[in-house]
Amino acid sequence: MTVNVDLPDHLRARCTELGDGVLYAVKTLARQLADDPRLGERVGRLGLYAATIDSDAFDACPPLIVRYAYGPPLLAMDRIEIRDIEATGPLPDAGDERAPAAAPDPRVQQLAARQVTAAWRRITSWLEQHALASCAALLPGASTYEIAALEQALGVRVPVELRALWLLCAGAKDTPGAGVIPEHGWALMPLGTVATSYQWQRDNQRQLGLGWSAEHEMVWKPSWIPLCSWSVTDTSYGLFVDAETGKVGHWDDTCVRTVGDQTLSMLLEETADKLENPQAATGYLPGLIGDRLVWGPPLAADEAALWKRFTGRRTGTRKGVDP
Repeated sequence: MTVNVDLPDHLRARCTELGDGVLYAVKTLARQLADDPRLGERVGRLGLYAATIDSDAFDACPPLIVRYAYGPPLLAMDRIEIRDIEATGPLPDAGDERAPAAAPDPRVQQLAARQVTAAWRRITSWLEQHALASCAALLPGASTYEIAALEQALGVRVPVELRALWLLCAGAKDTPGAGVIPEHGWALMPLGTVATSYQWQRDNQRQLGLGWSAEHEMVWKPSWIPLCSWSVTDTSYGLFVDAETGKVGHWDDTCVRTVGDQTLSMLLEETADKLENPQAATGYLPGLIGDRLVWGPPLAADEAALWKRFTGRRTGTRKGVDP
């Protein structure tokens, strides 16, 4: 059986950043993997592997870990896809031609994580008081191991804000009331759905015959990580987080992709503000159908007939909703 090894364009560019001899070393490994797909060490249960490259075997190449996927459940049996290339030692000296990339400021990252945590706790506190069904639809947080396994499956490092959210809540159940994020009541995607949706977008990019480097034709950038969708099972529309910029973007089923100016912490803080100060809210407004949070007014007539706008005021029948 002939095994095809795919090295995406963005990882070819990554090879160039790591050293002049890295691309040659990775291509050499790819030929070896075509002959022996299980050459690397298996990681987890998703058909993921990690292989090492010794710097002594190649010129201008640091020691490397190359992570790749092979066969089901992520790929067809005859396919290998290299997902990530990481230098585990010093990069070769490139003189003045290659300036080292600036390391993220840990203080900024800690602040971003705290902002996400504080905003999410405001949201869940409101749900516990006013929308118990929506609160019950949220899944518990993921472990660091589960997030690391997802990173290996995607071949992308999860940004600090998204990591902070997933440590608190790793998606939602497929149940009414799961859509807690405005504007349309987006449901947070479980990590397994994130991986499936990301892989579908990658396959769609490939089927359209577009390379990852064709920026003007880009349907899905490798750094875009799905966040939430129309529902847990309907991922034709949704929001993603750009791992490179931290910005939140939107996709739909017509290949329209837009990246906005909000970060994840800004989106969650805005959501919390709308829930806590509904009188000042604009756009889609918080409301309730029974014990479910529903952003509205709903378009569906049956939901619109049941929907009660949340105002925060006490009424004669129920706290905080219009009669």
